Amino acid sequence: MDEDRSLVDRARAGDTQAFETLVRRYQRWVFTLALRMLGDRAEAEDMAQEILLKAYRGLGRFKGASRFSTWLYSIASHHCLNSLQARRRRPASSSGGAMRSQDTAEEDPPTAVDRLANGTPRADAMLERAELARVVQAELRNLTADHRLILILRDIQGLSYEQIAETLRLELGTVRSRLHRARMEMKARLTPYLKSE
Repeated sequence: MDEDRSLVDRARAGDTQAFETLVRRYQRWVFTLALRMLGDRAEAEDMAQEILLKAYRGLGRFKGASRFSTWLYSIASHHCLNSLQARRRRPASSSGGAMRSQDTAEEDPPTAVDRLANGTPRADAMLERAELARVVQAELRNLTADHRLILILRDIQGLSYEQIAETLRLELGTVRSRLHRARMEMKARLTPYLKSE
């Protein structure tokens, strides 16, 4: 994206409004990734701010070999994975954290499932979709961090296989096989919830 490149160059030269434009362009994407990876709205908001701050401080190291968006996605992906790794190393706290994650899942922004219907759905259909979205988010949290990340990048964020490979520094074949395994695992997890016609 030439427009991103121009904004990056201006931001490096001290134009804070140029970086603010980049933030407005990508903050929703960064927040959604953090929310889907971490499962907690407040933690995702903090994480998104940390990621964007890290990108701002790292602009001098951005070589321009890839697009700015790919570089930012890489920072965001690795930051989320590192946070999950640190979370696993911390001693388990009270069950309040788990409850808070489930409570905030209902406040998540609309998912692909929520956007399927055209027009105004009936109340029972809205409740069913909300329940399905809650289940999908809960089961997404049960995937390994690597599977969760690749599924979010491809199926929720819409990145191409090539963009994912560049972002995660993986071979294209690894992206395809990891995504296939993640989808199969997610399908197996969701199958009990789906109604058989």
